[in-house]
Amino acid sequence: MKKLFTTVVALLIVASLVMSASAYTLYVNSDPGKVHKRNSKDSDVISRLPFAGAVDVFEDDGNGWAHISYVNKKGQVKTGWIQFKHLTAQQPHKHSWGPWRVVRQPSCDHKGLKERTCTTCGKTQSKEIGKTKHQFGPWKVTKAATCVQKGERVRICQVCGLHEKKSFLADHDYTPWTLTREPSCTQTGERVRTCRVCGKQDHQALDKLAHSYEWRVLVEPTDHSSGTRAKICTVCGYDGGEESFDPEGTLRRKARGDAVYSMQQRLVELGYLNAGGADGAFGGGTEKALKQFQADEGLTVDGVAWPQTLQRLNHDFGPWETVKEMTRTEPGERKRVCKDCGYEQHEVVESSDGYEIKSRGEEIRALQQILGAMGYDVGSFDGIYGAKLDKAMAKFAEERGVHFVPGKIRPAEVDALMNAWFETMNDDSWKGEGDGSAPVNLALTLDVVGASDDNCIKNYSWTLTNLGGEQAHFLALLLTFGNRADFKRNNLVMVLDGEALKPNAGNSVSGTFSADDDWGEGALHFAALAVSDQSGAKWLSNEVTFDNSNTPAPKTVSPIGAALDVNNLSNAVVPVSFNQGDIASLASGTFINAIHIFSLDTYDVGQIEALRPGDTLMVGGEAVEIASAVPMPINPEAPDIREMEINGGNEGDGFMMVASPESNGYVVRMLSDVPTYTEQGVTSLMLDAGCVYNDSSDLDAGPVTVSYDGIADAIRGDATGFFVPYNTTLTVVDNRITEINREYVP
Repeated sequence: MKKLFTTVVALLIVASLVMSASAYTLYVNSDPGKVHKRNSKDSDVISRLPFAGAVDVFEDDGNGWAHISYVNKKGQVKTGWIQFKHLTAQQPHKHSWGPWRVVRQPSCDHKGLKERTCTTCGKTQSKEIGKTKHQFGPWKVTKAATCVQKGERVRICQVCGLHEKKSFLADHDYTPWTLTREPSCTQTGERVRTCRVCGKQDHQALDKLAHSYEWRVLVEPTDHSSGTRAKICTVCGYDGGEESFDPEGTLRRKARGDAVYSMQQRLVELGYLNAGGADGAFGGGTEKALKQFQADEGLTVDGVAWPQTLQRLNHDFGPWETVKEMTRTEPGERKRVCKDCGYEQHEVVESSDGYEIKSRGEEIRALQQILGAMGYDVGSFDGIYGAKLDKAMAKFAEERGVHFVPGKIRPAEVDALMNAWFETMNDDSWKGEGDGSAPVNLALTLDVVGASDDNCIKNYSWTLTNLGGEQAHFLALLLTFGNRADFKRNNLVMVLDGEALKPNAGNSVSGTFSADDDWGEGALHFAALAVSDQSGAKWLSNEVTFDNSNTPAPKTVSPIGAALDVNNLSNAVVPVSFNQGDIASLASGTFINAIHIFSLDTYDVGQIEALRPGDTLMVGGEAVEIASAVPMPINPEAPDIREMEINGGNEGDGFMMVASPESNGYVVRMLSDVPTYTEQGVTSLMLDAGCVYNDSSDLDAGPVTVSYDGIADAIRGDATGFFVPYNTTLTVVDNRITEINREYVP
């Protein structure tokens, strides 16, 4: 404390001496005035005094520095050094300048001058005004020019009389165009014109002509299936691609008109569709009703109104009548007659050996389980056809009016039992096969285990996963024989169960079973059946099919959507690629030549999740054989996004496939994270007069929009020349480009 008191006293003494020394007052004339610790520019600045602030000078070092004392913002007396040039004897003020006024106008041969005056002190400030540009008159030709000899022209400044001269060459004086090579759909054409003065020739390539196509039928359609036709050029034979086409009169979803309304009215009359659903528009409700009708009639259940379906729909059939009884070795026959026109529909009732007492196997166990689930006493589910199963089957047949011979269960009795079991599942709850958007989305895989035994019995292993968002319980694994699968008619049940299937691939159920390896012609079809815990709806899995050799029938999966007709684009937004040199301008307008048209490879969710080894996937127009297709675990933070690892994924020799609500299906993701595209063809297109080019590919430059007149120069002058399908799209209306978009792709 004593030491601190001594220091304070010393500082007060110094301050008193400073203030008592002979001093005079000056004012700061700069803003701000820098006060230094010592009389040196290199010393630290200790304060900045305000303009017009007062200081007391008590020492002059003779070198332009003043030793001063001043009062800082805190009211403390401080000392330091400041240059005399920042001080003045009169208290200064900040000038309050009035407006500039011109006192001498500038021209192209001399500068001007302007002044302004301080309204406080009257001080005047002046500033020069730069010379103006020359005021030239029009150019006048003083020497005529040609395309080989320069001419001369002059213009004169109307102010100062300066003459400006320039030499120039005239444009070529061309003759009219002469065609030297006719264009066709196989080669470009050429035309030429010649300068009348110098003889220079101007050659111009003409685009290939569009192919002149006609359709050639490759596979004729039937009354219940599409045909196939190819688009062939009549000039050069170029194959423009194949497409399927329906037989005349076929109606599909999105169709509209009187024919649709008539079909809907008939579905209403038969009880398949509510009266309000007859509106002439083929939508989801009509498709669902038509599928139910097809299922009940034993037709292919696809929701397409084929001529066969429409013919069957328009007949008013009576009940089925047996024409010939089926035996164990020979097929039977039945018919029904249209009440209106007398048309007779005949069907063959296939024969089979059926099952006899002491038969055993998974089929017998399935029959025991079904009868047990319906309340009949079958004893244990041991898979052996014994007395209790025979009595239960006889009781069922008696109650249902089914002809049954004890000791022998024929396919007819199996059909009746299956149909009775499915009757417990009302139509509103039966949903059929789900897809990627279904709340219960079942993915079934099935594999053969070993070879058939001496009794033609083969073992199978199976796994079932629920990829949907609702929990379900697995009910049964269904089996049907024949050339088509209909899992609500003519089924055998291989496994009955009740195990829970958590949503979003939360868990899987699996097992094994045995089946007869010798089923004759046709295929063996499997599907799994589960019930939603939330709604009670019954959902089917994907179908797994085996041929007679018990190997999975390989399939080819192609991107969704029909091929584009690149020579007839209308109201289309298409990914494209072209070179910047492919844009050209003619007297008729601007066009882009050799545009490669692409479509994004997007795949159906159900088809991708049902891929098996041996299947083929079309990627970018190339066939990829599937060695493995493995679904990846669902990310809880992004449950709507699914991934499939194909052939080992990006870390192997394959790639990933990703599906999200935005992509409307699966797309291929290579290691570069860029999706794949399939080229649809090459064409040339004119730019519409209102076309705009939107380019946001350069993050530094930002988005740029160019109108029609500047598009050609903008594309030709682009530094990258990078126009590819994953960054460039064209909007085409009636074969004219109305918009070009190029986006940034990392």
